[in-house]
Amino acid sequence: MKGWITFAWRNCRGMLPYPDLPRRWWVRRAARRLITCTRWPGDDATGAEVAQLAMYRMLWLQVRTRRAAIMRRREEAAFLARAALETCFIGLYCLFSPGAVGKIAAANYRGLGRSVSFLTTAGLVSEGAIDAAVAALGETGRDLNIRDVTDELARDYGLTVAAELYSAYYIPLSHLIVHANGFAFMRHVRRDGTLRARPDYPWARCPAARLADACTGLLAGNLASRTGGNPDLFLRYGQAHGARMIAPGAAALLRGLIRPRNLVKVPRAAWRLIAMRAYIDRDGSGDDPTVRERRIREAYNSMLAALGPNPPVGMFTQAVDEAVASILRAMEEEPGDTPPPPPESA
Repeated sequence: MKGWITFAWRNCRGMLPYPDLPRRWWVRRAARRLITCTRWPGDDATGAEVAQLAMYRMLWLQVRTRRAAIMRRREEAAFLARAALETCFIGLYCLFSPGAVGKIAAANYRGLGRSVSFLTTAGLVSEGAIDAAVAALGETGRDLNIRDVTDELARDYGLTVAAELYSAYYIPLSHLIVHANGFAFMRHVRRDGTLRARPDYPWARCPAARLADACTGLLAGNLASRTGGNPDLFLRYGQAHGARMIAPGAAALLRGLIRPRNLVKVPRAAWRLIAMRAYIDRDGSGDDPTVRERRIREAYNSMLAALGPNPPVGMFTQAVDEAVASILRAMEEEPGDTPPPPPESA
């Protein structure tokens, strides 16, 4: 129960105001000082220098994301926040992985060849000529896979925050907002089945700006650490905004809770959860295991009923089963079942 309360508070806090203009100005100014490369070295660029380019782009995306959020251009803010997240991943990858710069250059050369492939279709240049021009630049390679990048950062360099951000934000933003898929199309369908020109927005406005802020602090902190600077200011800034973000998946659930038709169900669901907490701690210790399971499952189902008709039937069945089983195991492990310690010898 405590875990659910912590989860709810963390996600609700993401919708509250968090003014930090003086500190943001100071952090951005300090982050610009980390960019010491004044002239691009070309093919001799190191990972730290490529990360400085990523820092430039991150600072630009941070401003654009915040501007879009302030002007209530929510879709644009989500697109920019996802771009900032991807920039952070690639910048960290260049900082930590020795072969990252070569992979990025190889993917860049391949992309250049594909970007001028229209000349072949128009009959202006042969495909062989384009391939020869690209081969003269250097070795080509496939585009970086963001999941592989975050997995390597977490596995080999201990940056588990990269994998956490990828699963909690990058994947949901790609599926719910950026990509043209079934969910993106269904955002143009109202709950009553009628269509609308402006799609429903599954996320919130402020978390997009805070995601860009958190990525700025994360990249600047690691850049400072790898180049001999003090990362504390940047990491504290990134952690402060990271603690106030709300994941797109959690936002979609909360939006279902706060719909007018569902608000009347929320107090009843909350009361059932409070009663379940009291039942777990005190009242249910003497009940039959079957009665325990039924009471706990009813409380969970009451909470899910407040979400309304949007979630498909059976969507949360496995999650509820796992939660109920975990609570039942904890209730069976009573302190009285353990034997008392042996008396101390005189």
